[in-house]
Amino acid sequence: MNHEVPLTVEFFLGGDEEEFRIASPREIRFIMYDIEKNAARAALYYDKRKEFLLTSVVDVDDDGIWLDASQNHEENLKIAGGGNCIFVSSHHQAKVQFETDTVELTELDGIATLYVPMPDELLRIQRRDFFRLHLPTGALRCTLLLEGDPPRERGLPVRDISRGGVAIYCDEDDADLQPGKTIDRCRLRLDEETELTVAIQVRYFSITPSHTGKARGCAGCRFVNLDGKTEVLLQRYITMQQKAQLL
Repeated sequence: MNHEVPLTVEFFLGGDEEEFRIASPREIRFIMYDIEKNAARAALYYDKRKEFLLTSVVDVDDDGIWLDASQNHEENLKIAGGGNCIFVSSHHQAKVQFETDTVELTELDGIATLYVPMPDELLRIQRRDFFRLHLPTGALRCTLLLEGDPPRERGLPVRDISRGGVAIYCDEDDADLQPGKTIDRCRLRLDEETELTVAIQVRYFSITPSHTGKARGCAGCRFVNLDGKTEVLLQRYITMQQKAQLL
């Protein structure tokens, strides 16, 4: 199934992003020209990633990128004067992400645009280890069993799942689900008869727009030391849900 790439900001466990890093100026320009040519959706996060502008790339040259500006002039001024921003888009089903300290409010053919210099490097993020099943909101929840005095349970909705791991919707700046953290007991109730208890490690944390216009968090976690029976049950669930989505 072909899913749109979510316009999320991703944060990685130390060093994990290196496999996605591109620093070749020629390749960076090629990617950005292709994003503009294909009219890919984009998001520009600003104000310490608390706010974002849904936009698109309207023009590219070898030195920089022009984005559709907001219809709200005050928002444009806030973006242009706010320093660090993060650009997120997609390129052939891979996420493209880079940071910039320079955003200029300008005009292109008499239309307000936001100009961003061509980045020195970017991340082109594509994961192909396992098929990921994207789930409707509320279709599957996980219950984290968190250490503490006393221990506590926390139920959260699942965004997608594979034999390798699970992505969990959470708070925008969630202390329970930061990259590197391991949770030894996480319950997944796949159906009325099947409940799995697995260990997970948070590998990356992303921030994504929600339908309310506010950003929310998503933690990408890998399963730790799954046994054979659990793998079989996970694969059976994924296969059954995939078939149901195709009906």
